[in-house]
Amino acid sequence: MFSDTLPEHLNANRFIDAKEEISGPLEPQHYKRFSEMATLLPGGRAKVRGSRDPFGPRVVSGELQCEARMTCQRCLQPVTMTLEGSVRWGLVFSETEMQSLDKQLDPILIEEGQLLLRQAIEDELVLLLPIMPMHDSCDSGWIPDPEPGDVSEKESPFAVLASLKNEQGS
Repeated sequence: MFSDTLPEHLNANRFIDAKEEISGPLEPQHYKRFSEMATLLPGGRAKVRGSRDPFGPRVVSGELQCEARMTCQRCLQPVTMTLEGSVRWGLVFSETEMQSLDKQLDPILIEEGQLLLRQAIEDELVLLLPIMPMHDSCDSGWIPDPEPGDVSEKESPFAVLASLKNEQGS
């Protein structure tokens, strides 16, 4: 199902039992915490689908794709980063269930039967951000110091004293 906007929350059981699929745009105004770290550019998309194996965990899987503008840490100019990722969430209804969840799934705690979809997507987007955003090639004007040579290759500062001692002793 394509949506003009992703819902803020979903009825978790209904979404999983119906094996629904939802896709829609990532609208910048819905992701306030993300906007504190980067600017979400228009055109991003998210697609999630629910599933469950018999006697297995409730799973939401999907893909996220968007572009974000950040500040390059080399030249301090804007840089556009492409963010792409897949999600595999295991829906749990208590912290006890969280402990027994398959390690391949990221736990999402369901509160009052609702999956807080936008909040979970925002968390994933934040995790996709690079720690040090940089252009692939940018000239920051910074030139690294030349590599220091091996200390053993340099002349010892005491060599002059040794030569003076040799001159006096001869």
